[in-house]
Amino acid sequence: MLRPKTKTGMQEAKVSMNANAQDWIRLIESAGRIKQLAPWQWMNEDDVFGITHPQTGEIGFISVMGALGEHLAVSVYLGASAWARFLALQQAPQGVLDEHPELLLEIPQLQASFEDRDELEDWDRLLLRGLNLKFRGRKAWPRFQSFRPGFMPWRLEPEEIGFLTLALQQLEQVAPRLKEDRSFLSGEAPGTLLIRSCRVGKRNTGEWKDRYERVPPPEFPPVQLAWDPGDVKKLKRMPPREDILEVDFFQFPGAIGQKGERPQAGYILLSLHAQSNLVFGAQTTCATESIEHMWGQIPGLLLSRLVEPGLRPREIHVQSQLLQNVLQPAFKELGTKIVLKPVLKKLRAAKRELLVHFQKKPVPDQRGR
Repeated sequence: MLRPKTKTGMQEAKVSMNANAQDWIRLIESAGRIKQLAPWQWMNEDDVFGITHPQTGEIGFISVMGALGEHLAVSVYLGASAWARFLALQQAPQGVLDEHPELLLEIPQLQASFEDRDELEDWDRLLLRGLNLKFRGRKAWPRFQSFRPGFMPWRLEPEEIGFLTLALQQLEQVAPRLKEDRSFLSGEAPGTLLIRSCRVGKRNTGEWKDRYERVPPPEFPPVQLAWDPGDVKKLKRMPPREDILEVDFFQFPGAIGQKGERPQAGYILLSLHAQSNLVFGAQTTCATESIEHMWGQIPGLLLSRLVEPGLRPREIHVQSQLLQNVLQPAFKELGTKIVLKPVLKKLRAAKRELLVHFQKKPVPDQRGR
């Protein structure tokens, strides 16, 4: 019996593009007007306002990048939790984003950017070619991406095209008003922010209106910590030692998954024996269920690695609040202190060497592990 041929990723993308051609055209036209407006000439990344999705009620927080002329883009951070993570990054100590660029990729968002032609992916070129569109010059080619925690940036899903278009249209309205009045985005009441909304229906005209509201408190999914209690028992039988481990958790280059699917991001739990300056472990993983589930597996990964040589360290030094939070409960019974340090220079050097290694070799497949 003949089996139907499976569409390749690019074939599926082409079908999707054709089915949503008018939506894509509206998005690209809106992006073109934003490029001409160039709001990054007077807007900073923290000049943010919100829009409410007319159908779902979800709030998208719009931020403009490009004040330094390096990366011209508009991001729509999806929901109050994404907004809170964006604010946390804005307030993070200098160098945090340089050391962990994945922190930005892990914020749910939609993005329109303007790139050089050689920075586009095959899908981007297929989209523009399929719509008979050409652009010239540096930072002139529009690119549209969807960011989800635990995944690499990917093309927009059909339902995301319309929301990003709305965001660009609203930016087109708001940016000139902000240029005239720098206080326009903040309300008179402390802690309020401009959130534009539009009601549709029989008695509503569909007109967008200004409202100054407090952003609803974020609701972060819980992180369920998991480890093998048997590993803790085995380590408790080992005599405490003066060893210190330095531990970091970060995204490595490359992507995991089948071609044509939204690719998962791979992560490494790197541990360094501080006294000997030798790498103790480099365990790879990915967000098979959710990024919160992956974070919850970190203590189990480290405990299983410690059981092999029977190492019960006196202290574990980390550079992130996340690692301190997920490791403390698991190591409390062992009497191991989890110490937060601003910079771990030896660990960072080991990380750089490891990243170079991964860039030279294929990415390990961690699906289903």
